[in-house]
Amino acid sequence: MVQKLIWKVTVTGKKNSGKSSIVSNAVYNTATQINSRGFIRKKVNTNFMSEDYDIDLLFLEMPYETLNQKFLSKSTFVLFVVDITDMESLQDAGKFISEYNGDMEIFLIATKSDMRYASQFWEPEISKLADKYGIVYFIYNKRDDFSGILRDIIGYALAKIYNPSK
Repeated sequence: MVQKLIWKVTVTGKKNSGKSSIVSNAVYNTATQINSRGFIRKKVNTNFMSEDYDIDLLFLEMPYETLNQKFLSKSTFVLFVVDITDMESLQDAGKFISEYNGDMEIFLIATKSDMRYASQFWEPEISKLADKYGIVYFIYNKRDDFSGILRDIIGYALAKIYNPSK
């Protein structure tokens, strides 16, 4: 029997960090930004521990500067997007993670919104932050397919549901 789930996914980060690109790639598999207000739905079918799941992912892009506490508390997980050309975005991620880690599942997505600029931080800094708080991170180029990362995130989230000690 297929289990049906509805998950609210908040995508946040500093302005121009690549949030819209992440949502567009996750939902529509395109790097072209789709401007939409409210939830954007992505239906995913997956198998985990010999169980079939039909998951409705409801993505909502919310700038870090205007986070809504009430909505955050109802999110299944948060994708915090950082732009590797902007060190302040990594610092914002650290503040957010230190405040909310444990209350919700947080995934760090490091991306580069403009390939013309040099990175201000890279994997050692991202890994250090992720290790400090025990979160999972991904480094993503918006021109690449996001489906593998999304599949991994769903797997991590399902594993948390079935084994909360992980």
